[in-house]
Amino acid sequence: MELSEFFSPVNDPAAISRSGLLGIIDDHCNGLVLIKYVDHYVMNPITLQGVLLPPPPPPSTEMKDFYQNGAKYLVFDPTVAPDYEVFLIPHVPGRDRLGLLSLELEWPPSPFILSVYSSTSKHWEQRPFVRKGDAIGSIGHILQSEKEREKHYGVYLRGALYVHCQNDYFYKISPSNGEYQVIKPPPGIETSNHRQVYLGKSWNEVRCAIVDCSYELRVWIMDESHGQYEWVLKHHIDILHLMQRQDNLQVDGPWSSQEYYYDDAGHDHMKKAPQEYCYDYFSIHNEEGPAAEGTRLAFLGFHPFNKDVVFLTDTSEQGFAYHLESSTVEHLEKLNPMTKSVYYNPRTFVEVSFPFTPCLTGELS
Repeated sequence: MELSEFFSPVNDPAAISRSGLLGIIDDHCNGLVLIKYVDHYVMNPITLQGVLLPPPPPPSTEMKDFYQNGAKYLVFDPTVAPDYEVFLIPHVPGRDRLGLLSLELEWPPSPFILSVYSSTSKHWEQRPFVRKGDAIGSIGHILQSEKEREKHYGVYLRGALYVHCQNDYFYKISPSNGEYQVIKPPPGIETSNHRQVYLGKSWNEVRCAIVDCSYELRVWIMDESHGQYEWVLKHHIDILHLMQRQDNLQVDGPWSSQEYYYDDAGHDHMKKAPQEYCYDYFSIHNEEGPAAEGTRLAFLGFHPFNKDVVFLTDTSEQGFAYHLESSTVEHLEKLNPMTKSVYYNPRTFVEVSFPFTPCLTGELS
């Protein structure tokens, strides 16, 4: 069962209510979230304002499965304008859904036709984007290297949308001038047995991270100097053994998770962790230690304002803050210590996550 939950400081003034947040969060951007619950909605979880999006226009027959296999991304910058846009970016579907299309066709094409919803016009439109530089390759090349279906994260920064696409390539899409560019994968990522590529931002940098099956954490930053796009390895460490070695650290400020469960009638409830669960920030109530062999680690996100800190979790649902520069691990509260759902599955694990930065002002149009 897929369910969105939030983790925040106990005294956070921007506490999130679960009301109206049923569904799957597909994307987020600067305080707004894109939620799928039968249809798609754009919502501000703080103010609970929400807007139902109309369905995108049907694409041409030969491209139908490309768009159905694609992903939607939210673009919003309240410091520039109160308006937002939603981009639908097509992906190459499975071979059995290609129809008569040739495997030799270049991907992505130029122009690349994207469906874009604008809150200003209140409708979808087809926008062409001209490619600068090389394509990824042919459609056949995409099919040969494509992995299992995974979350493809996006980042909106400095007026551009960065998207993790197939084969661990990336797009940089510039809405202002109608151009896009293909960015190659980070060096060495093709040899990593990783489960998920996390694309995010910290401070004013685009960043990429993986935690592979051997518990190695790698973090890259995007270098765009001199008009080039290059992933620079920032950090590479065996994170599991580091977590096992270090003592628990403690700093100021208790944290609490916002818990939700469903009763027998299927009603949604929110439970605030009682006082004994409101651990001091980074303290740990776990006699077995932070991690053990056989555990699974997942990358939760980059700290949005401190580029030295990243967040992770393990199969015990313990949250961790890891400091890249000092190589220290600090322990957060359990992410989900109190969920009591009739649908509970002990193998449930965090599959998709993001740091949420609230937007407290403005009307959602």
